[in-house]
Amino acid sequence: MSTSIDATVSEGEDEPGGAAPPPPGRRAVPPWLIPAVLAAAWAAVLLAHLRAPVPSDQLNYMLAAERFPHRVEPTTEMHQMTRFGLIVPARLAIAVFGHSQAAYATVPVLATLALLAGTYALGTLLFARTVGAAGALLVVAATPVFTDSTDLLPDILAVGLFTSALALAVALRRRPGPPGVPVLLLLGALLGWSYLAREFIVFLWPVVPALLYRRVGWRGLAWAAVPVAVLFAAETLLCWRLYGDPLARLLAVSGHGQRPSTPAVAASYRDKPRMTYVMRLPDTLGTYPEGRVLVGLLVLTVAGAALRVRRVTLLFATCALLWVPLTLLGGVIDPAAPKLRLQLIRYWFPVFPGFVLGGLGLLWLAAARLPGRGRLRAALPAAVVVAVAAVGVGTAARSWWGAPSTRLGGATQMEDVRSWMRAEGAPDRRLWSDPHTRKVLTVYREGAWGGAPWPGRLLAARPGGDRPAPGDLVLLYDTERGRVCPLCRASARAAWGDPVRPGPGWRELHATRDGVARLYRVG
Repeated sequence: MSTSIDATVSEGEDEPGGAAPPPPGRRAVPPWLIPAVLAAAWAAVLLAHLRAPVPSDQLNYMLAAERFPHRVEPTTEMHQMTRFGLIVPARLAIAVFGHSQAAYATVPVLATLALLAGTYALGTLLFARTVGAAGALLVVAATPVFTDSTDLLPDILAVGLFTSALALAVALRRRPGPPGVPVLLLLGALLGWSYLAREFIVFLWPVVPALLYRRVGWRGLAWAAVPVAVLFAAETLLCWRLYGDPLARLLAVSGHGQRPSTPAVAASYRDKPRMTYVMRLPDTLGTYPEGRVLVGLLVLTVAGAALRVRRVTLLFATCALLWVPLTLLGGVIDPAAPKLRLQLIRYWFPVFPGFVLGGLGLLWLAAARLPGRGRLRAALPAAVVVAVAAVGVGTAARSWWGAPSTRLGGATQMEDVRSWMRAEGAPDRRLWSDPHTRKVLTVYREGAWGGAPWPGRLLAARPGGDRPAPGDLVLLYDTERGRVCPLCRASARAAWGDPVRPGPGWRELHATRDGVARLYRVG
């Protein structure tokens, strides 16, 4: 693999797909301008589509960040409580903004922008700015990636860090002369922190030393390994201090797939034909609106590697390094006891930059070799790449633009509840809701950017447990349609009965315009 990769990144800038110098008399575009515009535009899209917090893994990480550097006890989600690569930056956000919306969204938004920038840099280095820009937009606009882009989850953060590290490695391989120690330390820090966020990302790491060995030698690789070793040691010490076992994270991750599951969930990934696990990635990609574009680019990446197109080989290698172990562990070795559920698309996020850029890059190279002359031929590669990316981005955007769970789609009900509580809620009041809605409320207890929290108590009603007393407040949230928070709807039905109805003597105090959130006082 190393020989092919070395050839890939050593090609001259004047080859088809390389970054050619501008024609005489034309001013060159500053290298920072395109990624800056892309990042600013995409940040605006993300802020408009901030999702209401999901009372699941996302708020487990928020809780772990709030408690850090103390343990979360008791917990059944040890694999989440020990992903310090996400927990530590989230804790820093909480230190700045409090336990607020801003703290919840800061890390995932920055992680998505890092993925955008890393993908752009990688595509530009290997092919051209057009491929980098088109590939970056397609990766972050893909429905599964975009859905998680403002959620506090580790996957996009890990992929953004690794993709940035890979782009840095390609740049170092192409530069004349050996890189300095600070750059190698930065490279190792990016890799090490990507592991702290998501452990599966280490499967992709071998491509980085394969790229750099001839340039930096063993000594350079040793310098890059220093921050990786330091971060590994720090994780071990934290696991030991907080949870009494230096291997707490690794043990939790290795046993995660064998945890008890409902019959419906177990049937979705256990005891399947082995070919089902082999085809999980393309089959799952095909379920999304832009699935045909994504699967097509995946096929092109495989074809490019089979044809020994050297630039595409690097990107294929990053995909194969993850696909092989995940497929084996996900059911091929033992269909009765898979270690993970391969149909969860977020496990596959690390291969998105690889196969998207690989497919677009192959199209770019093929179009550049078509016969012809003049401006039309010069513009053809860019036109082909932009057209394919536009179809993918446009199809994906139609599926998530203005979705009901986003701010643009009207998911501001909890912000309205927060405003009412801060203006009207008495400090000695107790506010009841179902357990999942209570988790969501913790993010809205303070202002959007932090500040003094509402001083009342947040309580959860459970079947057979305590119930609201006269004078208490009750919040019913998304109990009818479940468009904003389906988990809250199911939780409310378990807590209050099905269908959910106001109790005897409850008096409505406030309701959002769409009726999704309704506040009552118990008489």
